[in-house]
Amino acid sequence: MFKKLINLTLILVLLISFAGPILAQEEAVEAELTASEIFTEALSDYNQGNYALAEEKFNNLVENKELDEGLKFSVLYYSTMTAVNRNQSVKAVNYLKRMNELGYQSGKLNWRVGELYLNKNNQFDSADFEEALKYLKTAEELGVQDIQFKRDLAYVYLENNDLNKAKELYQKIINNKPTAVDYLNLARIEEENENLNQAVKYYESALELNGSQSSLYLNLGNLYQKIENYNSAVSIFKQGIKMRDDFAPYYIGLGESYLKLGNYDEAESALKKAVKINSNSYYGYYLLGQIEKKRGNFDQALNYYSQSLKYNNNYVQAYLAEGRIHLEREENYRAISRFSLAVEKNLEYTESRYYLGLAYYRADMLEAARAELRKALHINDNYQDARKLLDDVETELGINN
Repeated sequence: MFKKLINLTLILVLLISFAGPILAQEEAVEAELTASEIFTEALSDYNQGNYALAEEKFNNLVENKELDEGLKFSVLYYSTMTAVNRNQSVKAVNYLKRMNELGYQSGKLNWRVGELYLNKNNQFDSADFEEALKYLKTAEELGVQDIQFKRDLAYVYLENNDLNKAKELYQKIINNKPTAVDYLNLARIEEENENLNQAVKYYESALELNGSQSSLYLNLGNLYQKIENYNSAVSIFKQGIKMRDDFAPYYIGLGESYLKLGNYDEAESALKKAVKINSNSYYGYYLLGQIEKKRGNFDQALNYYSQSLKYNNNYVQAYLAEGRIHLEREENYRAISRFSLAVEKNLEYTESRYYLGLAYYRADMLEAARAELRKALHINDNYQDARKLLDDVETELGINN
């Protein structure tokens, strides 16, 4: 047994003695790699998506002052691209600055750095559109003309509220290879510019390209409502429901449109589906209250308004709706209570001040009415109902005599 242990020990010693020179030789070979060979290895790692390995090797080269001009450019270029692919914005910008200092400029690199700030992959908490614009404008100046680049640049202009430049670019894009999003963004621009009929056309074009995008049906339906084309709004919300029948906002829009058309039964049916899908839909309950008020069912309307306020106790319109019912019933002090809450929730809302003034007037509290109506006109001096009522109040007080 002892002899076997001695033999095993001798074998291990021999293996170690042979392995030592071999390892040393491999280290020497690695040490003898040229800068070009290290770059080739780093580029191979980069192309295979091994960005961490590539970064390590590029880092070994980037501070090498012996590199020739061509290799120095290549190292900085791919160091920047590696940083971009690893979402390292600070490193990417630093490498880009070093390239610029050496007299090298790349439109593509500026584009890629700009894309980082666009936060397309949600890698950061939010996008930085101002920084993105800076790099994308440089890329444009350096001659980048790809359609996707123009799309990025147009979007950045849009988010920076430069609507004219965004519109100009999107119009060029849709003449080439439009997407639904391009038309959607053009529609947004036209809505901002209050060109609602043109916005409708862009939404319709977006739907033709992508009928599966839920937001398009909702946005187009809401836009039809803005231009008071409620029949078209009904049609588009119904189309949306066929695509997705569990989306409460479709039913809200449908019910709201039917309400405007005076079709109360259909409106009620749609809104009840909405609050069944989303039991917290304070606006759905408010609209159901509006239906019952139209029908003359004031108690049921008040129940729905109460439900609305249960889920949003800051909803001024529900307080006003309650107050108006109390006014119709000549329950002036209850009306004062509800209108006072509306004022409390939003001190700068003219309509609340007006109705509180009206309730005070109906309760024969003329000085209080005058004070509220003056506050209403201070907020909006073009509110004609408030001005007319104030004249009547001041006449009764003998102020205008």
